[in-house]
Amino acid sequence: MKVYERDFATLYDFLVYNCEEAKASEIELGFINWVFDNACPRKVRRILDIGCGNGRFLIPLARKGYEAFGLDNSGDMLEECDRRLHKYNLRADLIKEDLEELNFNKEFDALICMDSVICYLLDTTRIIKALPRFRRALHPKGLLILENWNFFHQWELLEKTLSGVRGNDRIRIEYQNRYRYESFTSILHIETMANVQEGKGSYKLYHEEILRLMTVGEMEMYLREAGFAQVSIYPSFNRSEADNSSGEHMIFLAVRS
Repeated sequence: MKVYERDFATLYDFLVYNCEEAKASEIELGFINWVFDNACPRKVRRILDIGCGNGRFLIPLARKGYEAFGLDNSGDMLEECDRRLHKYNLRADLIKEDLEELNFNKEFDALICMDSVICYLLDTTRIIKALPRFRRALHPKGLLILENWNFFHQWELLEKTLSGVRGNDRIRIEYQNRYRYESFTSILHIETMANVQEGKGSYKLYHEEILRLMTVGEMEMYLREAGFAQVSIYPSFNRSEADNSSGEHMIFLAVRS
């Protein structure tokens, strides 16, 4: 998997979430808490966040008292996550490792893999090799929460260019995002070009994200092939939404048998 370079890791929350320090929303955290309390067959104490990044989910879970572990292949993202943990006087074990090298055996009550991290594995072979590693990392009856963005819900973005300005009183980022979709391979390219002004200095940034887009049926099939049972799917973190026919998310709950 591609590792985020330092400049992009430093600006990640601004570019993706339009804020200096992104936090999981109350709706997202409420959904996870509901899952742990009602959909997991075992009591959840020990959690691994796969692709934890800057700690958007890891930090609130550590704050709630879980024994939290975060895994990411970017040392720069983990460095920022560690800084934020210390800022809030929280503790979590951080592991610099690629998810394809995950090598735990029955050590966690729950795994979370959010923000389409699994989509960085661009071909089917890599996905079906990685998911059994997720399963092995769970205790029996342990639960995986895996979330992908449903880009097909926002089809109009897939061949567009969006631009804007983000930042705060110390940094200004003029950015342009270009979305390009390869329909034959279901590969999405997101190119980010930005002019960054910070203090008296300025620099240019270029970054490309490459993701494999998957349907609900594909992801469910891969999870069942990996040996997961009781696979459930939600289109939103908001369980009270009346229309469940489509949504911005594909959230999969899968139990280790």
